[in-house]
Amino acid sequence: MNIENLKEKYLNLTKTCAETDYTDKKSVRKNNSSVNEMYKIIELISKNDNSFEILKFAELLTVNENRTNLWVATHMLERLNVDKKTEQKALKIIKRVANENGTEAIGYKNWLTDYKLKIRT
Repeated sequence: MNIENLKEKYLNLTKTCAETDYTDKKSVRKNNSSVNEMYKIIELISKNDNSFEILKFAELLTVNENRTNLWVATHMLERLNVDKKTEQKALKIIKRVANENGTEAIGYKNWLTDYKLKIRT
């Protein structure tokens, strides 16, 4: 599958996640399945470790719809070898959410702490 197809599939998966009804077990299972599929896409890109493909995929950092940019930012930083510019762009997206209020912000503050520890080791 080429990078454009992978990007399109990833976009559809973030849409599924955005539509999750957490009171419905079937919807939650569909969400979890979508997240697993997103990780599979990231793993495919990671295996190739092709800087062109990674930069093409990083274009999704500009897509706010369905919080695609947030999904991409965390997945890329967790699993891909990104350049400094891409890393900074992704961290900016995550920090923006971490600086909000609520449980999601707490989760991303913790994610950032873990990330900083990971890059030091």
